[in-house]
Amino acid sequence: MFLPCEAVDLAYEERGAGEPLLLVHGSGAQAATGDGVADGIAAAGHRVIAYDRRGYGASAHPPVRDHRRHVADAAAVLERVARAPATVVGWSSGGNVALALTVARPDLVRRLILVEPPLHGTRLATPGMLAAVARTKWSQARGRPEEGAAHFFRWAAGPAFDTAPAEERGRLLAHTRAVPAELDPHPYGVMFEHLSLRRISGIRVPATLLNGANSDPLFALVRRRLIRALPSARSEAIPGAGHLVHVDAPEAFTAAVLRATATAAPRIPQDPNDQGAS
Repeated sequence: MFLPCEAVDLAYEERGAGEPLLLVHGSGAQAATGDGVADGIAAAGHRVIAYDRRGYGASAHPPVRDHRRHVADAAAVLERVARAPATVVGWSSGGNVALALTVARPDLVRRLILVEPPLHGTRLATPGMLAAVARTKWSQARGRPEEGAAHFFRWAAGPAFDTAPAEERGRLLAHTRAVPAELDPHPYGVMFEHLSLRRISGIRVPATLLNGANSDPLFALVRRRLIRALPSARSEAIPGAGHLVHVDAPEAFTAAVLRATATAAPRIPQDPNDQGAS
């Protein structure tokens, strides 16, 4: 199915019935990256909606450098497909989209589940991340975008990238031009440096932070930063998983998401000063 949305038709699919739950994928991926967990979440009584972000999968569009566009797209999917406040699960840069969406449109978000978002990754960059970005851009400059994207995925996912099912690696490498483009400096880029902790601290919906126990130290730094902004947030590590948490440990990931969705979600008004922030 497709949702017409400002110069792109956003591809999406739905599973199950019940309270809506939106899956927002990360850079280089597409909705199908959640196939291994979506059915389990839907079977527990959720209407799972997964979509290809603009520029990925079947949502054909040039790479997006201003990620406020992805936030607006996610809001459109919730308004026109979910048609009700939803639990929003964002993985990797999709977690940044989910976080900014919750700040900008709290009326659309019932619960927030963040899976290793690289929030403020530029200022928190680890040596491993800097080296991976440099290798990615160097390969891009030499006309080898697939090689460059693979460098980035090997940093983010660790050994799990090479041991992941061939189908999953293929999905990631299908977007080899989008990944280096997203790493270009942009004031509203993939790291969401523009989204302040002050704005984040205004979030009032229940929030859960999920991390792979074996992930790069960057994601632990981000988690600690988010816990300072959202001290009431739940935090849970998935044993045996790296950044590809849902691929490395799908059953544990599904169970963690379901625990998070069991959290009561009262509709608490947000700080009106945060309305429209992104």
